[in-house]
Amino acid sequence: MHLQTSHKASRTHRGRRVALASLSIGALAFASACSTASSDEVSDNGSEGSNGSDTLNIVTSTSIWGDIAQSVADSAEGADVEVTSIVEGNNMDPHHFEPTAADLARAAEADVIVVGGGGYDAWLYDTIEDQDKIIHALPLTEHSHDHDHGEESAEAEEAHGHDHEHDHGEEGHSHEVSSIDGNEHIWYDPTAVMEVAHEIAEHINEANPDAQASDEEVVNKISDLDSRLHALPDVTYAQTEPIADYMLAHTDMTDATPEGYRHATLSHGEPAAADLAAFIDELKAGDVDVLIYNPQTQTDMTSRIRTTAEDEGIQIIEIGETPPDNQNFFEYFEEVVSNLESLEA
Repeated sequence: MHLQTSHKASRTHRGRRVALASLSIGALAFASACSTASSDEVSDNGSEGSNGSDTLNIVTSTSIWGDIAQSVADSAEGADVEVTSIVEGNNMDPHHFEPTAADLARAAEADVIVVGGGGYDAWLYDTIEDQDKIIHALPLTEHSHDHDHGEESAEAEEAHGHDHEHDHGEEGHSHEVSSIDGNEHIWYDPTAVMEVAHEIAEHINEANPDAQASDEEVVNKISDLDSRLHALPDVTYAQTEPIADYMLAHTDMTDATPEGYRHATLSHGEPAAADLAAFIDELKAGDVDVLIYNPQTQTDMTSRIRTTAEDEGIQIIEIGETPPDNQNFFEYFEEVVSNLESLEA
């Protein structure tokens, strides 16, 4: 059972939330013109966001990055920060999300954009000219619906190297986040989450030196989860989709997912019949202790895999792309870790 919180209310700093309304192209152009006209009337009193107001607007691709940004924004006592997430809840697969004209306009007008990177959420950032305002955990890559996201991410990793570094701020803070086979589910990497939070705090403080934004709360929460991940039991698992690579890389658990099946799902392709057969055989042979199941990428094939696991008495842990409606990412991550801690070695 999932814990329920007022997730949507937390999307906007100080209780305000920007509605995600669909606009026609004509209305969008009119709104843009009005915005330009009104911005000329705003007086220069302190720092202003790109929309001409004193509010710093942060737009994130998913509610996961939104929760991370909101946690940092809540620490900024000396600034008005508004966080808006484009994809919320778990009723859709973000891999295939199509942004509206209003979504893209909101991103263009944002002061800061937070994404995972790779092809996963390129639909949000590939039209942004000012790349400096984009905070990303993985390298940015050109988005195209004619190519698999997994291939895009792999190409980006080859271009940037397996380990990549970003410079942060005047103190030269840098980090290394290692990509696992081009996997784009980077928000389950504790190090990546903490580094993104650090960059968000820096952007807020650069825009408003009085903000005193801090990543401390995020670091405390994620560090605790990271410690618990390291202590998980030594069991063998298989995944219907490589959703948990980054969190389970911090454990003694062993991945037994058939290589052919894994490669197909990493590139968002359909596993071959032989790959499915190998997966089923592995489950029936008793070589797998737990099945990691992603409910947001459910297909007839993954349903068959789950049914086989249930028939064989194999433990099943559900891990989604995004938290359910009204559930905070940190709470969801903690819930997932708690479920993993319940596994029997």
